[in-house]
Amino acid sequence: MARPSLLIAIWVCAAVARADPMLERFERWMGRHGRLYAHAGEKQRRLEVYRRNVELVEQFNSMNNGGYKLADNKFADLTNEEFRAKMLGFGPHSRTGHTTTAPSTMACADSGLAEDYSDLPKSVDWREKGAVAPVKNQGECGSCWAFSAVAAIEGANQIKNGKMVSLSEQELVDCDTEAVGCAGGYMSWAFEFVMKNRGLTTEGNYPYLGMNGNCQTPKLNESAVTISGYRNVTASSEPDLLRAAAAQPVSVAVDAGGFVWQLYGGGVFTGPCTSELNHGVTVVGYGETQGDTDGDGGETPGQKYWVVKNSWGPEWGEAGYIRMQRQAVAGAADGLCGIAVLPSYPVM
Repeated sequence: MARPSLLIAIWVCAAVARADPMLERFERWMGRHGRLYAHAGEKQRRLEVYRRNVELVEQFNSMNNGGYKLADNKFADLTNEEFRAKMLGFGPHSRTGHTTTAPSTMACADSGLAEDYSDLPKSVDWREKGAVAPVKNQGECGSCWAFSAVAAIEGANQIKNGKMVSLSEQELVDCDTEAVGCAGGYMSWAFEFVMKNRGLTTEGNYPYLGMNGNCQTPKLNESAVTISGYRNVTASSEPDLLRAAAAQPVSVAVDAGGFVWQLYGGGVFTGPCTSELNHGVTVVGYGETQGDTDGDGGETPGQKYWVVKNSWGPEWGEAGYIRMQRQAVAGAADGLCGIAVLPSYPVM
């Protein structure tokens, strides 16, 4: 028979657990995201990280009237340092030990674009036109550069050929020797690989693993889609990015390292962030808000934004997307989070 003192201790621990609503919320969050921890100590540590993040979310949302919202999303048990280490992967050293900056000598820079942009549609959404594959998930691998480039190629192919073909990021991770797989790369390196290899195979033929693997050399000859080149949009020109995005999805790089990216829950993102690029994503459209359509006192009408596809799975943001404020600050040529610094797109 258990000693009374032991029974009392067990009862006290259980009562304390029941009295902690954050623990109950955390356990519901664990179930929602399928999260398991190796031992009780790790769960306790993650609970405290989650607690601090929830407090941050609630404080931010209470002060951000009419703006975007944060949420205790799939990254809510990570510190921002852990998040940055796991989820970003733009622009590292190459396997050959040197750094490369775009535009590359293999790309043509857009030039001489008309300065009158009044001919462009007020809004474009390539998802509605079938030119955007379902949101994918890079996992804990810094392969954002591959996902950004692949999304742009998938879109260009669908626009030209009328068929959506889901392409292989893993082929780029494993076989692009200029990049460093899960340690990062540039979208321009991905485009150059596809050009040199005369194409890229399908996702089904070369599935994503979320880790570095050995290049499956025979599959390099089983290409499904190819490109003839790529173009760099005029650097730090949101108007030129607008014209490019009106024609097809465009690869861009942004600063996604802040806690506001980590815990983004929805709405038109307005920062804060810098122009220090660390994450590759894809602009798949643009538009303007229509105002508070759901009665929650939310969006301001006429707010211009980019529609940006991310590679962190559909559980993040707006079903895997983020709307980023367009023309955020007058005279800020780089665009919000540096979105206009380094855009590029494939040519077919």
